[in-house]
Amino acid sequence: MDILYLLAGPLIGSLIGYSTNYLAVRMLFRPLRPIKIGNFRLPFTPGIIPKRKGQLARALGSAVGNNLLTSDDIEKMLLDEALKDLIVSRLADFLCAEEEHTLKTMLTDYCTEEHYFRGKAHLEKVIGDKIISGITQLDLGEIIATESKRVIKQKIEGTMLAFMANEKMINSLTAPIGAMVETYIKENGKDVIGPIIKLEIAKLENQPIGKILTDIGVEKNQVPNLVDKIYSQFVRTKATEFIKALDIAGVVEQKINAMEALEIEKLVLSVMKNELRAIVNLGALLGLLIGALNILI
Repeated sequence: MDILYLLAGPLIGSLIGYSTNYLAVRMLFRPLRPIKIGNFRLPFTPGIIPKRKGQLARALGSAVGNNLLTSDDIEKMLLDEALKDLIVSRLADFLCAEEEHTLKTMLTDYCTEEHYFRGKAHLEKVIGDKIISGITQLDLGEIIATESKRVIKQKIEGTMLAFMANEKMINSLTAPIGAMVETYIKENGKDVIGPIIKLEIAKLENQPIGKILTDIGVEKNQVPNLVDKIYSQFVRTKATEFIKALDIAGVVEQKINAMEALEIEKLVLSVMKNELRAIVNLGALLGLLIGALNILI
């Protein structure tokens, strides 16, 4: 009887410690939904994690997006030597292929034909507008009038016409020519230049990319170094935009909010099962020690 009396305190304390810690751990996840009696919701329902799932999602999203995976991390990851060498090597091989890849096939691999032809038409228009704008800024009419006047003076120099054709007469001949040319360019320049631009773009789009690079003076052995520089510069200047565009914090928050409470429980337990069990067992141990101390006291 005395032994049972002595053991009763530690055993009861251990049972209480185990039970309370077990209940506390279970209340992290359960119940999954609120329990109501009429209009009254029982306290502590649902469990802490199901009840705070939205706040948990925001906190984890913010932690991952703003602290764990920053623009510096993205930059370091993309500029990792092994990854960079692989990307540069693949891109260089792709660009230097002599037959397989033309500019057109490369672009149509990544967009629909509708988008490709729409973009091509836009490019033709932009180039045409730029050429016409450039010619207009040159004041071609004035250049033609001036050059025509110089050539006429040069041709008639030392002849009888030199005595008859004064500055005013020559201007009366050359100025209208310049004005007519300028008017013609403004009114018909796009129609004249348009077919030429289309033809040149058609030639360009059907050439292998490697040949295009060679034509502009880039040797095959220079391509990897060129790709490396472009890629590295692009990553360094765009890493911040990458992280903003990805919106990792928002994605994490959205994914967690979309998870069922049971899925979150399984996820947490897959990582912390042993630790949570240790907490429960620690409660039993503490209850046992407290019960034993009561006997000694």
